[in-house]
Amino acid sequence: MPRKPIVGGNWKCNPKTLEEAQKLIGEWKNQVPLDKRKIDVFACPMMPHLLKVKLPMEKLGISACAQNCSKTGEGAFTGEVSAAQLKDARVQWTLLGHSERRTKYGETDEEVAEKVSQALAAGLKVVLAIGELLDEREASKTDEVNERMLKPVVAKVKEEDWSRIVIAYEPVWAIGTGKVATPEQAEETHAAIRAYMAKAVSEDVAEKVRIQYGGSVTVDNCAELIKKPNIDGFLVGGASLKASFMEIVQKSTPPPVLKKPKWSKITDLNPTTKGFNCMLKCTKAAAQVEGTEGVFEAVCGDDTGMCTVSFRNKDLCDICKEGASLRMQNAAVRMVKGGYMRLVVDKWSAFKPADEPVDFEVKTSNDVSSVEYELVES
Repeated sequence: MPRKPIVGGNWKCNPKTLEEAQKLIGEWKNQVPLDKRKIDVFACPMMPHLLKVKLPMEKLGISACAQNCSKTGEGAFTGEVSAAQLKDARVQWTLLGHSERRTKYGETDEEVAEKVSQALAAGLKVVLAIGELLDEREASKTDEVNERMLKPVVAKVKEEDWSRIVIAYEPVWAIGTGKVATPEQAEETHAAIRAYMAKAVSEDVAEKVRIQYGGSVTVDNCAELIKKPNIDGFLVGGASLKASFMEIVQKSTPPPVLKKPKWSKITDLNPTTKGFNCMLKCTKAAAQVEGTEGVFEAVCGDDTGMCTVSFRNKDLCDICKEGASLRMQNAAVRMVKGGYMRLVVDKWSAFKPADEPVDFEVKTSNDVSSVEYELVES
């Protein structure tokens, strides 16, 4: 089963004010809405803003994610925020092990693993960041470094809990530098991470765990990166502080799965029919309905019967000529005065000439639009 893509934005110590953060979310709101069924999205505001922007982000389908949590519980730990306290504040995600925490604040692999353990125990989901420095890349130690960072986490996490962890591979030399690993380089490293997970945990976990790429991800390069089979999304830095972050989300969202329509017959129609697809022949050309402004009707049918088709798009009159073969999709039944059915073509419907002429004769003796219906109490 395909892994669901996941895209996150790490705001780091940005923006300067809460007002700027709220303005950014407002700009996201004006973009194409995301489809939560197809992609997971989170953003990591800095702690003073986290709870203020959490609800507006969630209304857009974006989860609020902390940038860090403590390796300890509650108590005499000045300046720390525990995983349990994040959970109590209804925060669902935390980022852990970011390279800036490791290189600037001295967090060790073991300390990151302890934080992961604390977060999972509190019921949080974790974005676990790993990645090599430039000198490690140049020394061909990329896989060695990633395995070193993962090893203490593997030792502490139960196999079933890996479903709550996303691995974010961020080559440190690409973060904020404008440099980016080529799609081939990123794919090679992601495949190596997955191979290590298969060896260290299980084939099942390796197949299901989601691995993000991070490091100067932009609107311009994300589409090529997401095509790679082992890249499941992105952890975005500076580009997540722009309205165009939502473009990265859109480009990471799988395209809709298209399937051939299932064709129905006129006799399948009833007063509650919606999403009706059929092949038809026009038996009476379209004309404006007397006493209306911009309502047109034609009579069409198939080998089971015929029905009156109603629409407001005058251009459709050009295709609704007597004898024309037609293809209709996603039409719906509407009832008109007296309780009679009309098959309605609206802006959500497709009505156009058939790819090939239909080979049936319309059964004109069965006009389903002439049947009167009455609403009764059940």
